[in-house]
Amino acid sequence: MSNSSPTNQSVAWQAHALLAVIAGLLILLLNMGVRQSMGLLLPDMQISFGWPMAELSFAFAVQNLVWGAVSPLAGVAAERYGTVRVLLVGTLLYAVGLALLALSESAWLYQFSNGFLIGVGVGATTFPVVLAAVGRHVGEPQRSFALGIVSAGGSLGQFLFALLTQWANSRFGWIEAVWILAACVLLMALFSPWLKTAVLPPKPRSETRERVHFDRRFVLLAMGFFVCGYHVAFISVHLPNLVAVCGLTPDVAANSLALIGLINVAGTVFAGWLGGRYHKPYLLSWIYGLRGAIVLAFIWLPKTAESFYFFSVVMGVLWLSTVPLTSGTLAQFFGTARLASLFGLVMFSHQIGAFFGAWVSGWLFDQTGNYDAVWLISAMLGFLAAAVHLPIKPERPAQAALA
Repeated sequence: MSNSSPTNQSVAWQAHALLAVIAGLLILLLNMGVRQSMGLLLPDMQISFGWPMAELSFAFAVQNLVWGAVSPLAGVAAERYGTVRVLLVGTLLYAVGLALLALSESAWLYQFSNGFLIGVGVGATTFPVVLAAVGRHVGEPQRSFALGIVSAGGSLGQFLFALLTQWANSRFGWIEAVWILAACVLLMALFSPWLKTAVLPPKPRSETRERVHFDRRFVLLAMGFFVCGYHVAFISVHLPNLVAVCGLTPDVAANSLALIGLINVAGTVFAGWLGGRYHKPYLLSWIYGLRGAIVLAFIWLPKTAESFYFFSVVMGVLWLSTVPLTSGTLAQFFGTARLASLFGLVMFSHQIGAFFGAWVSGWLFDQTGNYDAVWLISAMLGFLAAAVHLPIKPERPAQAALA
């Protein structure tokens, strides 16, 4: 006779879910913290290599594109072979990419390491794989809030690693800073086993294509997430160079990125909490619209340390707050079992936007000597993303056949 009771099983499940939330938060803290702080090294990389900003930022653009292309593949692999295996392979590739970046002396090795290897590593260890695993451990009443907490790990990582990276860069140089980041990335392997999920059998491709890929809600979410990627890549990669162009110290850039991350810890958790109470796509409309407004306002502000900090505080509220709402909307409409691959596809759209945000911004800077056109594009895209979420009306969630 079994000694287990419903109460004991509930407590065990809750403990398992809590471990998954903690592990997901820590993995995203390391993953996104390292990734989002690398733009702080860009000015010193340009001095070291002597290359145009467009060439340097092109590697970050490729990195974002590879990250996006890998995300749905990593999601499918996690469903088919298990989350832990995918996370461990991604961690190794991420660390190797950083190590080769530190050793780079030629353009091809710089592009291969920073563009391709790091992109693959980030794509295999970031939001789609991690949030899908957490979503399968946490039930619907708490899922949106849990996804908000885990997503906040990326923001907390940005806060911590912006300070760490700037300190290491100023103390030792950008190459040594990259080695430190590579060592930090390896820590993700310690937390990966806590996100173990059951392997799922393959489903007919026609079913997924019919019910999801051509679903208007899915397409609109992907369009909105494209804009999110553009914003995040432009700001995280090019804000340090903008600070330098304005004649301000590198500490202003580090503090600005750290502020965005710190404020967004609360912003992302709050967005997840709101997502459990209000229609998530409407909340996304507000977030994107406010992004457009703050970017438009920042264009006209004098570029001082205070204006950068003001921008960072407001943008921090909105920064990664889109992640729990977008992933939560996918889980609500299409189920959780295939969330890794579905969110991976939406993430691909995000990273296409990031490609343009990183590379086109650098190209426009080389052509004009400033980022004015990039800010205007960012504002217009924010308002466009706000509009595309409005047609996603509250509907009855899809049944768990796809879950």
